[in-house]
Amino acid sequence: MKILIVYYSTYGHVHRMAEAVAEGIKQIDGAEPVLRRVPETLPEDVLEKMGTVDA
Repeated sequence: MKILIVYYSTYGHVHRMAEAVAEGIKQIDGAEPVLRRVPETLPEDVLEKMGTVDA
């Protein structure tokens, strides 16, 4: 059984949490985690002002 983990992460914190959830799912017999990251939708200039370009 595949379990979909959909997440959005700007700075990487939520990405690490999604990976931890996936590791937990791997402990269940017959379960397979599938990670899908929601693409960034903010314009580049807004991301620069937020200081997230390097993140």
